[in-house]
Amino acid sequence: MTDETLTVRCACGWATTGVVADVVPATIDHGRRLHNMEATPEQVLAMAVQAEADEPASAPADVS
Repeated sequence: MTDETLTVRCACGWATTGVVADVVPATIDHGRRLHNMEATPEQVLAMAVQAEADEPASAPADVS
């Protein structure tokens, strides 16, 4: 699963797409900064979905 392109979407509208090494820390940081929540890497991976073939890797979108 390490080379797969994944997408994580938050209920607030924030999303990020990329490889596990990028998506997991970005999602943990988002939860901590915007929602005062701590997630484990396992929790992030449980909510990740495989990115669509035409969905490019992207920087996380900040939603304030």
